Amino acid sequence: MPRRRWAQVCLGVVAALLVLVVGGVTGLYVTTPLPTEPQRGVTDEGSTVYFDDGRRPILRFGANRETVRHDQIPDRVRWAVLSAEDRGFYTGHGVSMTGTFRALWNNASGGDTQGGSTITQQLARNYYKGLSRRRTMGRKVKEILISVKLARQRNRDRILDLYLNTIYFGRQTSGVQAAARAYFGKDVWQLSVAEAALLAAMIQRPAYFRTQGNDAPARALRYRWRYVLDGMVAMGRLSRSQADAQRFPRTVREWQGVGVSGQATFVRQRVLEELEAAGIPAQSVVNGRMRIHTALNDGWMRAAGDAVRGAGESRWAASVRGGLVAVDPKDGAVRAFYGGDPARSQYDSVFNPVAQVGSTFKPFVLAAAVRRGTAVRSRVYGTSPLNFAPDGELTPMTAPGMKIKNDEHIGSLGPVDLGRATALSVNTGYMKLAFETGIGNVVRMAEDLGVPEQALRPYRAQAGVTLGIPTIPAVRQAAAYAAFANGGIAITPHLVTRVVDASGHDVPLPWTRTGARVLSREQSAQVNWAMRRTVTEGTGRRAALPGRVSAGKTGTTDHNRAAWYVGYVPNLSTAVMMADTRGRTLRDAARRPISGEDAPTVIWHAFMARVSGSLPVQAFDEPAFTGTVRDWTDSRVPVHLAPPPSGRPGAAGAPGRGPGRTPPPSVDPRPKGAGRARR
Repeated sequence: MPRRRWAQVCLGVVAALLVLVVGGVTGLYVTTPLPTEPQRGVTDEGSTVYFDDGRRPILRFGANRETVRHDQIPDRVRWAVLSAEDRGFYTGHGVSMTGTFRALWNNASGGDTQGGSTITQQLARNYYKGLSRRRTMGRKVKEILISVKLARQRNRDRILDLYLNTIYFGRQTSGVQAAARAYFGKDVWQLSVAEAALLAAMIQRPAYFRTQGNDAPARALRYRWRYVLDGMVAMGRLSRSQADAQRFPRTVREWQGVGVSGQATFVRQRVLEELEAAGIPAQSVVNGRMRIHTALNDGWMRAAGDAVRGAGESRWAASVRGGLVAVDPKDGAVRAFYGGDPARSQYDSVFNPVAQVGSTFKPFVLAAAVRRGTAVRSRVYGTSPLNFAPDGELTPMTAPGMKIKNDEHIGSLGPVDLGRATALSVNTGYMKLAFETGIGNVVRMAEDLGVPEQALRPYRAQAGVTLGIPTIPAVRQAAAYAAFANGGIAITPHLVTRVVDASGHDVPLPWTRTGARVLSREQSAQVNWAMRRTVTEGTGRRAALPGRVSAGKTGTTDHNRAAWYVGYVPNLSTAVMMADTRGRTLRDAARRPISGEDAPTVIWHAFMARVSGSLPVQAFDEPAFTGTVRDWTDSRVPVHLAPPPSGRPGAAGAPGRGPGRTPPPSVDPRPKGAGRARR
């Protein structure tokens, strides 16, 4: 065949092939639909739980993404990302052919798979439905066609907004707002140029780069960061002098708030429980785009943890649990808590029932008596030991009945008013007061103050409830005492203070309603007067706060298995508990038994001294001491019940069980068949 003819044939073949290719591409372009639906999960936005400032997150349920509007993303962030990923974004056709061929070659040769795609291509691949994840030529061609269509038919700002709100930045964050919080603890609109450049740099290799240190990943990130700044200069968005003035920014070590005092796990558990109780199931919370507000204060949370750890938590036996919880008497909001070291147990020690409450139950007896008209200046006999018949009458020690002893440091006392009986935690006097008030009335008072009914149910008719045999969560004890602090209004303790749904509407919460009045202000003032004496002259002297008046009650259970201090100032109620979950005696470093006036009171003081400075100094109401002053000591007390001739405390009877300790009743003071009180 002549050479000229051969050339014509070749040109014809090439032309035919070009026509076929162009026709095929055109056909594919026409028949390839423009995607409209996002991939499953790509727009998921989790629900966020916030500290009391409403801005700083504690944790997130579901995807770590928070969508922001176009006007919330500053230009410096936009241009930093464009400098890193697609400098021709606003002028190109949505596809980089050189980059695409480079990526294909790298994929085929086993090289680096990063790079090669424009922002529009990345969005087509990672955001919209219709493209598989397989690295094939067919998928790449389809990606190119979709990208060209997107670039021609969609607003470029809209494309960039979708990209910035969905791209992965590392640290388990998707979207620039979540990344800004994760790396800098800021909102995206607060980012500086240097911080924006760092986030833009992270997009290339988020799993590899490191923001701190001097190893290869850290050096690579700093090089990429400088590349981004140089690109902003080349694009005319930053002057050379401005770029040279930038310093590599310092990042937080982890997502702001996730590791606060190690309590995020407990916050998560409690928030889900509270929302479930409010009719919001867990599946609606995860990726529900809810904003969940709490009254938790970051600094107070740290103070709570420091107070418990400062008491030697790391040296406690593995079976020992301890915790602290502080409740606002005004509305029941939990301001701070420490549920224990999660490394020791995933079962928190403040929202769950862990131990008997000991003599921290006695104020419920006092409140019940005052509500029934007994003035706090009434007197009881503090002789120890005493033996109570089922009807509350005193009987000889040799007779059947409930044998009650005072602490060995208190011993046998003469007549004491209810304030003194509270301050010293006089078991015998309080048992007499409970019988005179009525055990049913005592239990009803505890329920009215918010003690869970299930905690009281086994002991409703047992006199032993007086000395604290029920197991009650610490948060419920703090909330019950909060009613004394606020003048007699029962409150419901809660972490969640507000829930805003995805539409921006507030979700009603049942505990935001005003609680019932349980005591009058005068009755509360009388209870407070007695419990203030615990701090000034009784077992809670270590809790005294300089310049502030506080009230409270210690508690220690039988054999020192658990120890408590629940105390309050007018604007904060705090409970501290320690317990050995194996039923063994709590002991300090010197192997001495721990009681309520020891570590729990010290922990309470350490926390309150640190946080009370941010609270206004308030005074308790002074009581008018209305009601009937009763005297249960005029008795014709049998000789065998009288104080020892020497009058020396503790001279009579066997050793006691410590201030405010819960003795096991040796005989049930109820009719036969009713069951026995438990330790």
